[in-house]
Amino acid sequence: MPTDLSFLGDKVSVSIGDDLIPKCTIKKYTDNVRVERIPIGFSDEEMKEFTREKTIRELKKREEDFTNGVDLFKDFRYIDIEQIQKTANGWNYFDKPETYELLNLISSIESLGIITPLIVKTRDNETFTIINGNSRYLALTNICKYKNEERFRKIPCFVVDEDIDEYFERSLMIDANINYRKISKEVYIKAILEKHTMLKETKSYRGEFNIAEKISNDLSISDATVFNYLTLKKLCPDAMALVYEKKLKLQPARMLAKLSHENQMYILENAKLEDINSIHKLQVLTQDANAKKDVIGREIDFIKDFLPQNTNITITVNIKALKDLFNTIVDFKEFIYTKFSKTKPEKYVKRMIKVNVNKEHIKFYYDGKFLDGSLIEKVTGKSLNEILAV
Repeated sequence: MPTDLSFLGDKVSVSIGDDLIPKCTIKKYTDNVRVERIPIGFSDEEMKEFTREKTIRELKKREEDFTNGVDLFKDFRYIDIEQIQKTANGWNYFDKPETYELLNLISSIESLGIITPLIVKTRDNETFTIINGNSRYLALTNICKYKNEERFRKIPCFVVDEDIDEYFERSLMIDANINYRKISKEVYIKAILEKHTMLKETKSYRGEFNIAEKISNDLSISDATVFNYLTLKKLCPDAMALVYEKKLKLQPARMLAKLSHENQMYILENAKLEDINSIHKLQVLTQDANAKKDVIGREIDFIKDFLPQNTNITITVNIKALKDLFNTIVDFKEFIYTKFSKTKPEKYVKRMIKVNVNKEHIKFYYDGKFLDGSLIEKVTGKSLNEILAV
């Protein structure tokens, strides 16, 4: 008897092709997740042979597409809007345009038309799926539906063959979207890491540097930015999945990446997520990259009520009160030194209060003989030459 799954609706996500995004397996984060694998009617031997032949074809096509590229100008058409549909493969995770962005896009299209054609993939020469241009397609459907503008029913499109390699199609989608408009940092990182995985799988690039350089060129970002985000590749799959789901913040993620996968998993399984996302608490858990589990366990208990040991306070002061504030700071530093110098190391006492100043302003105050050099040095704990070297 067939099973009706229609009630699941939007609760089920479908992804076609290789799964490049890690999934979290830790129970406390995945209580509402259920994965079903549907078997295909092949025997084991038939499936092995089918998979082997399919893999050979895919790798051959992948090498061809990434080596030679795809000629987007080979097939240009004006396609009726009714023949175009959004792809259902689940690869396009880029943020949808906000209402104001969509309205601005609609206004631009009405004034100037479609400046950049959509990139679509042919299915049967009767229907086409979008590789790049979902926002423009959404704007055009709104224009046609609510304003009955027939002149926008024929959409300019670059058409690629249906057999375009999966990775090349996904890479093309990333390249076209990454600098299109403002996107969230999580999506930005996801795009860089997914592109890295695809390029590495193509085996067309030697070493991490060459892959990073390719990503840098394709996405028009610096090598340093690429390498900065690629440090997240050292995260265990569960931690990476939490980053993608916006549950694990980026700075804590980078700190976790310094640990072994085993220690990362132990912390994720035993510590509260809010504690992991608190930098001052995670600093305790990650201070020893080679710590044993029993040590980490004690630290997890310790940080439950652990307060930040240092904090920043920003004070804006008028010039008329500046000297009085500086003298007060000097008095307070002397008070701290007197109180703690007998019980704490001198370096620790000096770190108990640090003062940063606007060096450019201080230079004017010093040159104008408004502040004395010795007072500046006492407040900042730095030499006058260091302060004035702006």
